[in-house]
Amino acid sequence: MFNFTKNKRLISLNFNFIFKKNNKLNNSYFIMLNKKNKIKYPRIGIIIPKKIVHKTYIRNKFKRIIREYFRLNQYSIFNRDYVIILYNKNILKINIFSFKKHLENIWFYFKK
Repeated sequence: MFNFTKNKRLISLNFNFIFKKNNKLNNSYFIMLNKKNKIKYPRIGIIIPKKIVHKTYIRNKFKRIIREYFRLNQYSIFNRDYVIILYNKNILKINIFSFKKHLENIWFYFKK
């Protein structure tokens, strides 16, 4: 029921469309770009630049947390394409619970 298959991930071609025409929402750590899609399920793309998070295992940890949140809440959000960009280096100073809280706050606007 709560799966995260490859068709729910955005590919690089889709990123370009979202960067050109999007709705933008941000908080102190994230920028979320989103665009309506014509398919019947939401999709997600995650961007964490090496300049912001230098260590690969930490970047992957943040990606896993974001994907897991998306996987568990995908049936309660609108059918759109989402791109989440981490842009603040201070993200490394907060704990996981605060990170998840900021993530919930930004997803709140897209709940059905």
